[in-house]
This record gives sequence, C-alpha cells and structure tokens, in this order.
Amino acid sequence: MVRSGPVGSELRIDGPAGQRLMIKLVEVVDPADVLFSAAGYRLRDGERAVVTHTELVNEGTEPFGMLPDLYLAVVPADGEPIRKAPVTLSSRPPYRMGARPGDRLDGNTVFVVPKDARLAAVRWAPSPDAKDNVLTWELA
Repeated sequence: MVRSGPVGSELRIDGPAGQRLMIKLVEVVDPADVLFSAAGYRLRDGERAVVTHTELVNEGTEPFGMLPDLYLAVVPADGEPIRKAPVTLSSRPPYRMGARPGDRLDGNTVFVVPKDARLAAVRWAPSPDAKDNVLTWELA
C-alpha cells in the first residue's frame, strides 16, 4: 500500500477501528499569514501561518468517529512534527466530527510554525503514537 506521495495524491490507510480511509492533501497555503490575520488572529514575531486543505473519504463499512485532522501535522526538514493550531478560519472551513461509511469530507487545518522553518512534509496519523501507520505528502 502506498503511504506517501506529492501534494494532490490520494493515499489510503486503515483507521483505528478498521475503517478504510482515503485521504488527499489538496493544497498547502504557505505562508497563510494574510488569512490568519483576516480572521482576527495575531502571529508573534518569528511565526508564520500555514493552512492545509485535505479531503477524507470513508471507503469502508465502519464509521470514523474522530475529527479527521486531529493528528494531522506539518513536518519541518530539521525538527519535530508540528500539530495543528487551536484556531479556525471562516474563509477556510474546518472539518466536522466523524465520517459515516461513504462520506466524503473536506476541511482546512491551520498551523503556526517558526517563520524560518522549511517544511518538508505533511503527515496524517490515526493516533498520536502511530509510527508505521502514517501517510506522508512530500513538499517540494
């Protein structure tokens, strides 16, 4: 099973309760400082905002009961993965909770990263401690 690819790739993975999921990284907006400030948020010195747009399709027969981007992260070339920020943008709607079998959902996720960080990848995991069961989209 293919676990990595470029932006735009549809990757498949088994969810935590055996769900069959397809996840696609549609777009990465970097920097997204204008979107962030237009929503009324402020970045600190040395920070920048990044927004990802992903799609999730539950191709299985079991419901997926989690927030689809709960363990989505951006990965700097020289550091630890950065988890999503606790903010949403009205111009870029977030995910809603859960996906029934056959559902196709899309959502946007906001990250706050160091201003000078070079992002190498976006990573999706079904749980916070997943090591091998992850999907990775490489960023050019």
